[in-house]
Amino acid sequence: MENKKTLRVSCATCDIRNLSEETLSRYEKVEISAATIITNQAAQALLSKYQAEISAAATFSVEGDVRFSTFNGPVTLSPGQSVPQEKTVVVINGPLTLEPGCEEQLKSYVSATINGPVTCPASMTGLLVGFHINGPIQPYPDGAAILKRSTVLDRFFHLRARQDALYYAAKRVIALAPDIDFARLAEKNVRFATRTLIVSESNAEAAVPLFDDKADIVVLPDGCAYVDDDAQLNEALLKRCGGKLYIGGDLIVGPDSAALLDQVSYLKIDGDLLVCRSLRDRVLSLDASYGHLFVVGGVLLNGRPVVNLTAEMLADAEDGLTVANCATVYIKEDVTPELLRGNLVSLLSCAVVFCASREQQSIVQTVASDNTTVSALIEADEEAGEIDVPGKDENVVEISAANYTF
Repeated sequence: MENKKTLRVSCATCDIRNLSEETLSRYEKVEISAATIITNQAAQALLSKYQAEISAAATFSVEGDVRFSTFNGPVTLSPGQSVPQEKTVVVINGPLTLEPGCEEQLKSYVSATINGPVTCPASMTGLLVGFHINGPIQPYPDGAAILKRSTVLDRFFHLRARQDALYYAAKRVIALAPDIDFARLAEKNVRFATRTLIVSESNAEAAVPLFDDKADIVVLPDGCAYVDDDAQLNEALLKRCGGKLYIGGDLIVGPDSAALLDQVSYLKIDGDLLVCRSLRDRVLSLDASYGHLFVVGGVLLNGRPVVNLTAEMLADAEDGLTVANCATVYIKEDVTPELLRGNLVSLLSCAVVFCASREQQSIVQTVASDNTTVSALIEADEEAGEIDVPGKDENVVEISAANYTF
């Protein structure tokens, strides 16, 4: 009698609409784990005849010839954009902004999943019924002029501002420049709607009356500079911005920052503070505000699609090594348990880490953040082929990919 295997599929998006009986009959059991599954009645009926386990955060049942699209990053729907000629299911991993007049583009979607905030005119919120939205809906007053989500006002804004205009910024307005002419804006009857106003102390009295009552007010000392992104504490940052800093993202404090800490007199961080372990105590002595503090290695590999972590890389990292915000990390076979314990400081927000052994896996799990998946796999075919797993159950076929279609 034929010894059939178990098929185990792990991916972000799995399209099972073309699943065939021939494929299912090859396996004793099918296990599918995905963030999003695209299915139809035929596939559901077929799965019911076999031993199958399906796990998904969102499932779309789509009949007929429907296109599936994924967007990673901010998306804006504007009037005048072409309307898709074919039915479309869309997943947006990032913020979605709907501009007035884009109703036809929005209606062209059979269904949509938005993993992020949605900004739209108040009158359009009804069009979002039936969509899967994993984030806040941020309606703004109809007729408002849309600014960037985070808008920095400068000394020329009063020249561009329209008479009696209402301006909307979904996230915040930053008013730190000393020469913003709020008196002229008030004469034009300009108003602002936003979630947060970040304003310098000398501008606060003139600026606050121009903002709606719902806005949170954050008053910063004069001379404070705003950085609307992740940043690293280095000479270039201090030369450009000075020692009073408001960081809109994360701040990295590495070994080279040691001589610069005394120049920082004010520090506010919207995101997280990543500090190398040799400077942890000095940074904790600062009167700083931040989300979370993460101790990292002196070598930080950040924001890479793929990292191949070798013994040489770890051995050369005298103050330790951290991998952060990387999609896929491979721990190579030459990395010993001793190197991992001594030099791998942390793994932060990496999608998946493949280890060459179970022993590596057990060590890596102790330094990985909760949102990082750690598996004992040698390598994965980028085209979603079978994965060679040392010591795995020989009766299991593993498939791992960002997107997989049967």
